[in-house]
Amino acid sequence: MKNKFFKPTIFLVLCLIMLNCSKNSDSCETIVCFNGGTFTDCECDCPEGYTGTDCSEQVTPRSITITKVIVKAFPIQRTNGDNWDFDLLNPINELPDVYITFENSVLDVIYDSTTFFQNASIAPNLYLEFTPNLKIVNYVNGFIVNIYDYDENSEDDFMASEPFIVYNNFNGFPETLEVKNVSQSLLVGLELTYEW
Repeated sequence: MKNKFFKPTIFLVLCLIMLNCSKNSDSCETIVCFNGGTFTDCECDCPEGYTGTDCSEQVTPRSITITKVIVKAFPIQRTNGDNWDFDLLNPINELPDVYITFENSVLDVIYDSTTFFQNASIAPNLYLEFTPNLKIVNYVNGFIVNIYDYDENSEDDFMASEPFIVYNNFNGFPETLEVKNVSQSLLVGLELTYEW
C-alpha cells in the first residue's frame, strides 16, 4: 500500500517546490502596478486603499473624517447690498459673525460649529478655519455645507450653502476637497482622512 502513495506524494511536493521557485524567479510575467503599487514576487503589492491584481481598484473606506474646514470665501454682504449686521457707530461690527454647519442628504444637521468668527472678513492667506473632526460612515449620498451669520439677539442669518460628495470610487482618496458656489461667493476647503 505504501508504494501506491509514494510516487504521487513526491510528484505533488516537486510541483509545489517548482511553483514556489518559479514565483520567486525572474521568469514570471511582469505586471504594471497602478496607484503606487510595487511589483514584488510576481505580483503587485498594493498600497493602503487599493486592491486587485494591478492595484487599480479602490477599497471602499470604512469611514472618512473631515478633520478641518477652511472657509476661503463667503458673501461679504447680503444680496441686496446691505451688511449682515447693523451698527452705524462701528462699521466693523456690521461684518458677519461666521459659523458653519453640515447636513446630510435628508437635511439632518450632523455638525453645528460651537464657535464663530466675529466680524469675519477674508484676505489673502487669511481664512476661517474650523476643526469638526466629523467622522462619516454613510457617505453614499451627498452632504451640504452651510455658512451662517451668528446673531445674538435675533435669528441667525443664512449666508450660503453648497452640496458636495465626499467620496466616489474613482477619486483616488484626495486629502483635500474644494466645495464652491460661484454665484453665492462660497469657497470652502475640506481636509480629509480615510480609514479602511
